[in-house]
Amino acid sequence: MILFLIITSVIFIILISWFNLLWDAKNCDIRGPLPLPLVGNGLDFVVKPTEFLNLLHRFQQRFGEAVRVHLFSSRYIILFHPKYIEGIVSHSEIITKGRSYSFLRAWLGDGLLTSTGAKWRSHRKFLTPAFHFNILQNFIPVFWKNEQILRDNLMTSADGDTDVNIFPLIALAALDNVTESIMGMSFNAQKDKESKYVKAISEVSSVAALRMRNPFIAEETVFNLSAYRKIQDNAINVLHAHTKKVIEIRREELKKANITSLAGSTDIGIKNKHAFLDLLLLAEIDGRKISDELIREEVDTFMFEGHDTTTSGISFTLYCISKHKDVQEKLFNEQKSIFSDDLYRDATYSELGQMKYLEQVIKESLRLYPSVPLIERMITRDVEVAGLKLKKNTSVIVDIFHMQRLEEFYIDPMEFRPERFESTVVRNPFSWLAFSAGPRNCIGQKFAILEMKVTLSGIIRHFELFPSKLEPELTSDLILRPENGLFVKLRPRKIH
Repeated sequence: MILFLIITSVIFIILISWFNLLWDAKNCDIRGPLPLPLVGNGLDFVVKPTEFLNLLHRFQQRFGEAVRVHLFSSRYIILFHPKYIEGIVSHSEIITKGRSYSFLRAWLGDGLLTSTGAKWRSHRKFLTPAFHFNILQNFIPVFWKNEQILRDNLMTSADGDTDVNIFPLIALAALDNVTESIMGMSFNAQKDKESKYVKAISEVSSVAALRMRNPFIAEETVFNLSAYRKIQDNAINVLHAHTKKVIEIRREELKKANITSLAGSTDIGIKNKHAFLDLLLLAEIDGRKISDELIREEVDTFMFEGHDTTTSGISFTLYCISKHKDVQEKLFNEQKSIFSDDLYRDATYSELGQMKYLEQVIKESLRLYPSVPLIERMITRDVEVAGLKLKKNTSVIVDIFHMQRLEEFYIDPMEFRPERFESTVVRNPFSWLAFSAGPRNCIGQKFAILEMKVTLSGIIRHFELFPSKLEPELTSDLILRPENGLFVKLRPRKIH
């Protein structure tokens, strides 16, 4: 009798859950696959990492420009067209990040990436000056130093025949760039690949990526019972300890130098590449200094955002260049025209600004391979966007990857054509969102473009690139990555 009641109760709960899901789907004016009891469409998302983007593409082909899915009891709307996306990213009230970003909160806390509301607005305001060009141009020597180390590492396999997996090499260079630019010190990741810090970043990013792709591991109860929780906790302990140590060291340096305000820190900050950390240490909110914990959150946030995205951007741009000899020749000719006196010297800030074709190449690569292929927003109150009625507590996923491949905006969208981004070309401004748009656009996009130009300029001038037969299998979490590596062939240039 008791067993019968238990079974009956379980069946009743399942039926009620299914009824609620079906009712929610029926009363939504956005099409999507039929949800199953309890899990909704969760089983559809249990795919290999390399199949995730293909899954979204199948949804797009079957249901159109806006698609509804349910993961367990949570409602998601996936958007593929700028007419809907514009209303989301430019909306002054739709600024709360979606559930996927919560998987990073144990590491990043409530930094600029994960916070919302008044806290996000105040932090965005006082952090923006840290990315002024007067400060950014002082990071250029750091970028060139690390580009040379990267170039030396690439040279060891640059025989024209060896398939070189450039992604992990560029990841270490990008990490050196961001640690020295943001923290004011380098962990020498390119020379110390086994460092605990480098390993910890890889581990915590991998766990977050798994939770974004697997709706079951995403559930907090399941995750806490899994081995992944311990891996994450151990890695985060390492990362937090490093950041706190850097903060303590820099705070003591400022104290000894008797620097107590931003005005007094200008010279010391710029000369010693501490501008971002100094800003946090010396800034005030409502007349009070910022706590070390809040500083730690923002430093860790920019550590994450500043190295993963540029790694992806630089790597896929090199991949595209290797497959298009005509583009590579045009790039090299542009470099020769700028460096007519000495092809091998470092570029100045002004000369980097002259690299117009290189910038077109970067933008076209980011169109086909956006570093951040998906972004997510949480709807905090019922709204209507371009005719779509979005209910409170709905997560909206903006599919940048497939949107930037729409033939409506890009003729022959799978062709690599940098000329699409010549200044005379006019198109929907929301059809290219490599750095997002609206109030939550990427605060560090100028930093990223500058770093990408330095790295790519140095490699283009020193190497010829050739395509590999090994094609990347794409996977997506917060960042677009090659699951099986990203390979090119290189050969030192012979300058006549």
